[in-house]
Amino acid sequence: MTERQMVLIVDDEPDVCWALSTLARQHGFATATAASGAEAIRWLTQPGNSSQLILIDAKLSDMEGADLAKRIRYEMFCITPMIMVSGYFYKDDIVVQEMLRTGLILAFATKPFRHDEIIKTMRAALQPA
Repeated sequence: MTERQMVLIVDDEPDVCWALSTLARQHGFATATAASGAEAIRWLTQPGNSSQLILIDAKLSDMEGADLAKRIRYEMFCITPMIMVSGYFYKDDIVVQEMLRTGLILAFATKPFRHDEIIKTMRAALQPA
């Protein structure tokens, strides 16, 4: 049996964490959740914790999702693919386009998300380049 790929879901809305986590587990992923940027950083720095994919809400209670993504990528030197999930931004927003262009995030998903689309985006993010 192959080991399930771990997805870290970072969202300050408990219902969104639950929905994304439940959906991901139904499609064969293992999940961990964090309700804030600080909690995500703590989880990522704990010995033994690792994630193959990180989903980050654009607006967290303690920091902007883009700032968390920058900290993960540039301060923690983490190369894990990240997907930004947002109900505030759209894929054609300048901020989102810049994050995609620079490779800070690999993909973007708009809330409310369609189940099949978010799973398709997650699977695509995990495919070898």
